Amino acid sequence: MDPSSVLLAIEEQKKWRDRFKRIQDRIRQLDRKKATLSKELDRVHKRMADCKYVLGDFKESTFTRTSAPPIIPGR
Repeated sequence: MDPSSVLLAIEEQKKWRDRFKRIQDRIRQLDRKKATLSKELDRVHKRMADCKYVLGDFKESTFTRTSAPPIIPGR
C-alpha cells in the first residue's frame, strides 16, 4: 500500500467516527427531549382528569338544585 492511500483511509476513518459520534449525541439529545415531553404529557393527562372530575361534580350540583319560580315582571 502506498502512503497516500493509507493517509486517505485514516482520514476517512476519522470522518466516519466523527459522524457516528455526532449521530449518537443527537440521539441522546432526542431521548432526553422525549423523556421531558413524556413527563409533560403525563402532567397534562393528570390535569385533564382533575378537570373532568371537577366538571363532573359541577354538572351534578347544577342538576340537583331546585329551580326558582319564574319571575313575573311587575305592572
